[in-house]
Amino acid sequence: MFLACGKSDDDGPSDPCAGTNISVSLSKTASEACTGTGTITVTASGSSGFTYKLNSGGAYQAENVFNNVAPGDYTVFAKDSKGCESSSTVTVDGEANGPTFTAVKSLINAKCISCHNGSNPAGVDFRTDCGIQQRGPAIKTQAVDQETMPQGGPPLNATEKKIITDWLAAGGKTSD
Repeated sequence: MFLACGKSDDDGPSDPCAGTNISVSLSKTASEACTGTGTITVTASGSSGFTYKLNSGGAYQAENVFNNVAPGDYTVFAKDSKGCESSSTVTVDGEANGPTFTAVKSLINAKCISCHNGSNPAGVDFRTDCGIQQRGPAIKTQAVDQETMPQGGPPLNATEKKIITDWLAAGGKTSD
């Protein structure tokens, strides 16, 4: 039988974490919405020999920085050399849409969304920001270079083509 303090009633080994109070604090940077560019930095105190993991299924690592983190909610764990563990939660925010992406999204919504809404045979869906970002080079090829899009309508004019090429030249992300 074990007592609440972690020491057995037969004077067996005591809990190695008794008296250990691990504090975990976190800092973060925002992430590009579709490519996971955020970071989480962990600072642990109250013991020594820490390793860190992201979420309950992750593996522990020696480095206290997690890179390439997508927007979302995370639980970060710190474990000391005795196996004592503590955790804290953090939300990594998504970066705001940038001006060149906002212009492309507006153009896509005006010219392309009637066909590219997930119901066409190719399954291309421009209803989400990440759907547009993932297809950026193909949008340029078909709408700017080959002038095969939009189907059933006139080709894009020079101003509309420039909106697409400016976005891709800036990086082709939602934050551009």
